[in-house]
Amino acid sequence: MHGDDSLLFRTHVVNRDNVIFPWSLSIVDCFFISNAFKALADAELESVALLRLSADGTEAEPIDVRDAYDLYDVDTFAGGSEVVLLHQPTSSACYWDPHERFVVVVGPKAFLDAARPYPADIEKHFYVEAMSHSSACSDVDSPEAVYTALCRQRAAYPSNL
Repeated sequence: MHGDDSLLFRTHVVNRDNVIFPWSLSIVDCFFISNAFKALADAELESVALLRLSADGTEAEPIDVRDAYDLYDVDTFAGGSEVVLLHQPTSSACYWDPHERFVVVVGPKAFLDAARPYPADIEKHFYVEAMSHSSACSDVDSPEAVYTALCRQRAAYPSNL
């Protein structure tokens, strides 16, 4: 897949179990992902401390995510940039593709289950349908090809997808 050789992609996505979202998260996606991040932190806390990485990891900015709107703001300003939101204690992360083809969430099973509360076949259908009309996906990198390539990055690639 074009563009999957960056340092941030290799460090945070390759060989990690993931959940794949279409480019530009909806507020509903942000709700589930922010709650998944918050579940990693102390339940007593109102927010979770994350690190926003960009510029091949040379720029790092601490960010507190309190709710879906905080994550939605990160998503809104990610356009055209490679961005990673990292929960350092667990290495769970949310990765924004600089080519605006996808957003990938990586981490342990409980985190991924909270971020995507529906089965993998629905995830695939949702991604392909949403990205079918996007100019970010080309003939070479069709939504199906991008989705399949991202599935192959998973630590335990399920053969039924």
